[in-house]
Amino acid sequence: MSVVPSNNDVLFGRGNISATHEGNIQFRSIVESRKREYHEAPWKEKKEIVISIIRQIQSMDPPGRFLQRDPQFKGVESKPCLGLGTWVPVDEKKAASKVSHCLRE
Repeated sequence: MSVVPSNNDVLFGRGNISATHEGNIQFRSIVESRKREYHEAPWKEKKEIVISIIRQIQSMDPPGRFLQRDPQFKGVESKPCLGLGTWVPVDEKKAASKVSHCLRE
């Protein structure tokens, strides 16, 4: 099911759309504020930090989601458009992978 991103959603992908999207800016700020804690934590606690960041995004108003371009529309347009509903939610495993990758940067 394709959705239109809200301001609290975290968009997967590269380029200007995801770099300047309000939800991604908030996400980077949250991640930055938790990096030191993440790097100093034992492995088990790292997973808990990742999940807590996902829950923080999901508890916003409106709830934030982790979205990627709908694979059905890849290659149809040269640039993704926020308003065409060409975004789909990712599962929690993929969201956790993004969060942990950003924490390691």
